[in-house]
Amino acid sequence: MEKQKLLKIIENFKDKKILVIGDIILDHYIFGNIQRISQEAPVPIIGFDSEEYLLGGAANTAANIASLSGNPTLLGFIGQDKNGKRLIQLAKKQGMNFIPSYVSETIEKTRIISENQQLLRIDKENKYPKYFNQELVLQELEKTDLIIISDYAKGAITRTLMELISNKGKMIIIDPKPSNKIFYKDVFLITPNKKEALEMSNCSNVNDAGEKLKQELSTNVIITQGKQGMTIFNKGIRNIPTYAKEVYDVTGAGDTVIATIGLALATGADLEQAAILANHAAGIVVAKPRTAKATLSELKTELSQENQKIKTFEELQEISINHHNQKKKLVWTNGCFDILHQGHVDYLKKAKQAGDYLIVGLNSDESVRKFKGPNRPVQKEEARAEIISALQFVDYVVIFQEQSPKKYLEILKPDVYAKGGDYNIDTINQEERKIIENYGGEIILIPSSDNNMSTTKIIEKTKELGSKK
Repeated sequence: MEKQKLLKIIENFKDKKILVIGDIILDHYIFGNIQRISQEAPVPIIGFDSEEYLLGGAANTAANIASLSGNPTLLGFIGQDKNGKRLIQLAKKQGMNFIPSYVSETIEKTRIISENQQLLRIDKENKYPKYFNQELVLQELEKTDLIIISDYAKGAITRTLMELISNKGKMIIIDPKPSNKIFYKDVFLITPNKKEALEMSNCSNVNDAGEKLKQELSTNVIITQGKQGMTIFNKGIRNIPTYAKEVYDVTGAGDTVIATIGLALATGADLEQAAILANHAAGIVVAKPRTAKATLSELKTELSQENQKIKTFEELQEISINHHNQKKKLVWTNGCFDILHQGHVDYLKKAKQAGDYLIVGLNSDESVRKFKGPNRPVQKEEARAEIISALQFVDYVVIFQEQSPKKYLEILKPDVYAKGGDYNIDTINQEERKIIENYGGEIILIPSSDNNMSTTKIIEKTKELGSKK
């Protein structure tokens, strides 16, 4: 994904009006140290050190929008109690427009923490249905660019509410809960995590779950999967890798995801761009303790550090035009490059020697399966792209879905098309050969290195060694 496009999208986050409706939770943290085991029961005694109150649930979603320079309005229910007053004060500090409705008691989650480890959580809940003032909701609806429903299944999201806000010309995206699935039909997007998606669809794997929910609810679907990133289900299936460098605390990560997606969509971004930005933002917050937020400056910094060699097809079109104008020689080669070995390295080094810039076309996971069978690739496309791009003599990497790179050859017009020595001019794809010859390019065949190495042989050898243990 082009970095400049993503940076331009987040610059437009400023002052986007997002209406957040959902279950408001007060997150309460108690910190202490384990001193000893109680004589009354085999439980640890925690010596109290400090406590902290933070915005949770829909309030944390709104806080993330504010932190990313958006303009959130929050509608939800709080109690006429001390915790309700705490929530109002916290929301005011975050700079959001908070319009509370009142019930008897505020929802609170209390977490006991010792040495950065959560030992216990106590939930104070009221899950009965709650009903907003309809005139208020419609009034705020008119002012907003997009609606986020933050559903924690605590009663704020009802059929009455969803019927009220539907068909008003506003994009609706939902952080869902399985028990309220019936309310989500015909919205623009739902963003369940893997566990929620499997439960909502009654499927056993992510791909089947996403496709079923998309069809059943007539909506786009993004399934979040922690370390496995996200999977988008709209016109097809697209996997987005995670960008988290370390995971400290996942609390509130889903709020960050939907806040970022909402802001991105409100600026006119497509689902893939929105998901990539959300994954970057989630990678920021899970590296922080407790219920956290991502800031706009953090997101900018994160994007600036993105791998500069991995390109989209659109980016490569611009790059190839510039290099051709400068009379630079472009070399193209492609393959699966599943488990990188010395033979691959030798081959790519020789391919680079044939020109000024080397582009490596990497077969997507789906296309590798078609070539190699259901058990390949061993490594996902994002990992393979990162590994190949780490080679200093590789200049650009692009992942392509097709079985053949014909489209890329025809449009990029590389000066040199490099193929492995196990081919000859008559056994290579003749359509690809014709494309190269038609615009006057050169096809070179690079002999295989003497070590006779291949990914398949490495896998077979690994299995053989494993069977001897």
